[in-house]
Amino acid sequence: MNTIYKQLPFIKGFTISVGFSFILLLIRIIKTDSIYYLFLVWNLFLACIPYLVTFLLGIKTTNRFVFWLGFTIWLVFLPNAPYILTDLQHIRISTLQTIWFDVLLILSFAINGMIIGFVSLQMMQKLLQAQFSKLKTHIIINATLLLCGFGIYLGRVLRWNSWDILQNPLAILSDIFKRVLFPIEHINTWAFTIGFGFFLIITYRLIQYCQENK
Repeated sequence: MNTIYKQLPFIKGFTISVGFSFILLLIRIIKTDSIYYLFLVWNLFLACIPYLVTFLLGIKTTNRFVFWLGFTIWLVFLPNAPYILTDLQHIRISTLQTIWFDVLLILSFAINGMIIGFVSLQMMQKLLQAQFSKLKTHIIINATLLLCGFGIYLGRVLRWNSWDILQNPLAILSDIFKRVLFPIEHINTWAFTIGFGFFLIITYRLIQYCQENK
């Protein structure tokens, strides 16, 4: 119950922020008579799944099997949170009349995705610190953010989805192993992964620094 009470202020604020995004989306649908950007709602829903996982894990103490099962599910879905940033590519379909509104619309969803993802990451970090040293936890968190960069690549460039791990595991594993075994031949993969990974690490650590020194 303590976790629920602690999260209530964030849930209220996040709900208001998401409501603003939905209003922007509704305005665009009415003004343009197009539902093209409706996919942002689905992408934001996927971004919220890691938060739900850490919220449930934090409600009560679980055994190690349940925790690591939850951690695995959390890790698979976490890249969906920063992934929405790459939806900015859809700006190319915008007209001169809608482009800046579309930028605001996509960024509002993307920032909400980043926020819910980072809050989930903070919650998972606290759960991990109960089992590991502070140094090991930091290493796990940094590695997780780098994996998020790779996950974004899998989703945006190779067009894999989180649930494809269950639906088509051999094909997705084949794509992953090709890039691990032959990194030089897939240099763009690792440039993308490192670029997005370090962007997420820097942003997350900066947020932590601001919270600790406010």
